[in-house]
Amino acid sequence: MTNAASARPAWKRAASWARQVIYRLATPVDRILRWRSDTLLPPAHLRIYYYRTWNPDAFAGACEGARSELTSRGLLPEHRVLDIGSGVGNLALGLIGYLRGGYDGIDIHSEAVAWCQRAITSRHPAFRFHRADLASRAYNPQGRVPASAYRFPFPDHSFDVIFLGSVFTHMLPDDVESYVREIGRLLAPGGMCVASYFLLNDETRDGVNAGRSFLSFAVPHPSGLCRLHDVTKPEAAVALEETFVRRVHAEAQLRIRDVRRGGWWNGKRHEQDVLTAVS
Repeated sequence: MTNAASARPAWKRAASWARQVIYRLATPVDRILRWRSDTLLPPAHLRIYYYRTWNPDAFAGACEGARSELTSRGLLPEHRVLDIGSGVGNLALGLIGYLRGGYDGIDIHSEAVAWCQRAITSRHPAFRFHRADLASRAYNPQGRVPASAYRFPFPDHSFDVIFLGSVFTHMLPDDVESYVREIGRLLAPGGMCVASYFLLNDETRDGVNAGRSFLSFAVPHPSGLCRLHDVTKPEAAVALEETFVRRVHAEAQLRIRDVRRGGWWNGKRHEQDVLTAVS
């Protein structure tokens, strides 16, 4: 896969560069349009990067959606929360005014982490953000540490709730197994992990093979444990075998409480599967 990645067509590299330039131009325009607003909102180019739109209402919806995802599953104000893949702080902003137990977010995107530290932590010190310099060909190609070797910088049993929104959808099996093992270490007894996936089983695999899924996942991974959307950027989108996901949870002594099926494979909806596990 290394050779395929290095052979990425020049036009794709140029298109990616041009897209980033356009994203950057959106920020000064947005600042002019919103110069009298005091709403806590990430820069426009970061909103576009994460949500494909600079519409403030779309970001507000992401904040409320992340909060609802957890409160509907039992998040209480006194809980301690770890947000893996915290991005531009949509969950944190959704929880301000509700959560008292404390929040830690961690992400590989240095600019997003810096904005969250500057804009959110400075006003709400109980909401802390950390950078993880992890290697990802799609999202952090110069990263120093492979995800499979990463140990989260928190003591055992530090959190009551751990959230991963669209994180395992960008990770290969060895990395997923390591993260799930770490989640088992970090959760307090009775704690809960909520994470989204593209889960491959008999039904969803049929949809993928028939070309109905909104991403192709046409590339089998050598491990046999997942399929890839783009061989040149393996972590761009990953569909994991559900049997594998269930096995690594059992090995980490995490019990899968429920799975909400998203419909990403049926050509009708794009939502990811959401798995809830308890320690």
